[in-house]
Amino acid sequence: MMNRVRAIVANEWFLATAVAVLCFSVYLTTMCRTVSFIDAGELATVASLLGIAHPTGYPLFTLVAHCALWVPLGGEEILKLNIFSSVVVAVAVGVFFKLLLVLAGLADSQKRKRRAPLPHEKSVLRLAAAIASLVFGFSATVWGQSVAVEVYGLHLLLVLLTTLFFLKGIDAEENPKISRYLIAAAFLLGLSFTNHLTTLLIVPGLAYLYVKSYGLSRQSILGALKLLPFLSLGLTPYLYLPIRAGVHPPLNWGYPAEAERFFWHVSGKQYRTWMFSSFDSAEKQLSYFFNHFSSEFNWLIIVVLLYGVWRLFRSDRMIFWFLVVALLGCISYSINYDIHDIDSYFLLAYIVAGVFVFFGTLGLLHFLSGRQSTRLLALVSLSLLSLPVAQLVSNLKEVSEADNYLVADYVHNVFANIEKDAVILSYQWDYFVAPSLYFQLVRKERPDLVVIDKELLRRSWYLIHLKDRYPWLIDRSEVEVDSFLGELYKFEHDLPYDPRAIEARFVGMINSFVERSMENRQVYVGPEIEPEFAQQYFRIPDGLLFRLSHVVDNTGLRPVSIDYRPSSFDSRLTKGLRSLYAKMLTANGARFLTKNQSSDASVCIENALLVDPTFGPARAMKEQLIQSRRQGRE
Repeated sequence: MMNRVRAIVANEWFLATAVAVLCFSVYLTTMCRTVSFIDAGELATVASLLGIAHPTGYPLFTLVAHCALWVPLGGEEILKLNIFSSVVVAVAVGVFFKLLLVLAGLADSQKRKRRAPLPHEKSVLRLAAAIASLVFGFSATVWGQSVAVEVYGLHLLLVLLTTLFFLKGIDAEENPKISRYLIAAAFLLGLSFTNHLTTLLIVPGLAYLYVKSYGLSRQSILGALKLLPFLSLGLTPYLYLPIRAGVHPPLNWGYPAEAERFFWHVSGKQYRTWMFSSFDSAEKQLSYFFNHFSSEFNWLIIVVLLYGVWRLFRSDRMIFWFLVVALLGCISYSINYDIHDIDSYFLLAYIVAGVFVFFGTLGLLHFLSGRQSTRLLALVSLSLLSLPVAQLVSNLKEVSEADNYLVADYVHNVFANIEKDAVILSYQWDYFVAPSLYFQLVRKERPDLVVIDKELLRRSWYLIHLKDRYPWLIDRSEVEVDSFLGELYKFEHDLPYDPRAIEARFVGMINSFVERSMENRQVYVGPEIEPEFAQQYFRIPDGLLFRLSHVVDNTGLRPVSIDYRPSSFDSRLTKGLRSLYAKMLTANGARFLTKNQSSDASVCIENALLVDPTFGPARAMKEQLIQSRRQGRE
């Protein structure tokens, strides 16, 4: 029996597959069944319709995810794309297992040549790799990439594959040569750039390994230059952006059909203002990384990780400094990006942490196997196997979106309370605008509605997009649009500009959209829209938005239709969404009370408290309704 177990553990491909399948099984049970928050709706739309995504365009993700939709599975597009994310992340964990074995083969190679092999060394090595891979696969951020469609799962897979083939290709004892592994690594590196530009963060570490292995001789430099054509070949998916943009797909972010706009898009010019913005921002993100680290890896795992750091520093400085360079490069870049959802930018740091966990686990197993105590080795191996179980249990609640229908329900609830052919002005990207793209363009739900993102109107490409989808909207306000674009041109081309002039024309253009649309359509604004927009109109609570009206005493109030499914998933985004529900439902309730429609008011308040039982204004209004009923009975 023991020999059979050892044979299974010693089978490298079996263990890699088993690790990936186990992770996939867990990922599938925790996966969101519909559209999730932030960019999920937009990315699903782009993948389904072969559109252009937000910078940096992610052409490789778009093409691969589109091909995933050809798989004959049941269910709608978003379900298939969420499954695609689960598959990609699970495969990445399997590749991580293989990467650990290659790193172990490189680390301390000279010392191993001078000593006799330890008993069951291959089995011990692969057992340690399996444990560390599962720990890595169930870390919160890695696991989080598997529950909904995103670009980072494919990014994780490509970075790991690039590193794996690069490590296979280097040989510290020989001069550099164009091996098939280095060619594959160069090609994969190029491909990875076309999926996400943070691929750049692994380059300093790979460059360190290359120089450490081959030096900085003329021959080594020529060897690196010979890899450039294969790197360039990997970059060819970028051609998708201008070619596809030129035919005006339904979602054409950035309109990268022109050389200038193509460069802006792939370089992420739109987001540069969030990079290296302040020391305070960097300090905040760095504090978040360290404070959140124990949520990624529990404290027992961190102890094993620190032992792995010490052990690798003692045994192999080249691999140690490769990991340190990769870790510091990742953290230094990511902490200078001032966004809320920064976790995925630390993925490379979590890869490095997983490698250190492996070397710590391997060190413990080597120590015990060297003492010839099979029983003790088996006992400690079982104890170490509890590490990924602890990861799974501690991160399950934070990560699982199996019952997350919040976004889909919110969009449908907004749609259900909107009049036909209405115009909606909002910038609730995470909750409404992005998922509405999917439901309108892919699922063909409420195609009559005109959804305008107020903040995207600050970009010239968005006006091209609106001109394609709603030409009447731009044509009616042509003077105001041209006036705004004239000022915006200076900003986008880094010319001297007056921010007050841009803002004034921006407000004027939006007010023109509203005024012209009100001639024959109803216009709604989200609760987040500032008062300087459409300020000449009254805002009447109507469903989950405000309906604009020329008069405050509007008698056309309708009962609010809400279908809400609670979710155990909890985050900054779910809190924000619940807050929107509670505020708007309470506002509707107050409006119904002014019209003596107490039954409709009561329904709104009960729904508000269903979503957020702690919302003070709704609780106060419920008490007011109860008091009114008591007085009526008396």
